[in-house]
Amino acid sequence: MARVAKNKNEKTTRFILYFFLVVAVFLTYLMSSNIIKSVYGNIKSTHWVQVNAKLLSASIKTTKGSSNSSSSTRYTYYAPQISYGYHFDGVNCIGRKVSWVESGDTGPLQELAYKYQSYYNAGKSIRVFVNPDKPCESVADRSIHWSKFITFGIMIFISVLFASGIAYILIKTSKK
Repeated sequence: MARVAKNKNEKTTRFILYFFLVVAVFLTYLMSSNIIKSVYGNIKSTHWVQVNAKLLSASIKTTKGSSNSSSSTRYTYYAPQISYGYHFDGVNCIGRKVSWVESGDTGPLQELAYKYQSYYNAGKSIRVFVNPDKPCESVADRSIHWSKFITFGIMIFISVLFASGIAYILIKTSKK
């Protein structure tokens, strides 16, 4: 009887560990896709042509939230939202893509949002990078925003450590 209970507990424990392993791998995939998208977009756009574009609109998207249910720690993220028009290779296009990863923060993206808003208010033009093969595909800022890159990197590292620990426990228990 004690052996049956022990086997049932082992099965339950293994199920829970497998569940957490799958969750850790899924979260790692989600976070790494943002990093890969940012790096791939930057590499993809190295041969794109730089042109001047007229800002048609510029605003700052704010996202507010709290880090826990008691709402004692609040945060606000800022992200640029723009639309711009440009003429390239005989085609008039309107673009909205600011960077390769659309998100917000309180650092470089916040500065970029205020920069675009001030350019819009002053009636200045901005530079955009246009894909010569598809003239209406463009991006305003090709740079990698390291604050997001480092945050995702740390989260991926923690998820990989967590998944490795679970895999190690599963391997050790299966040998017994």
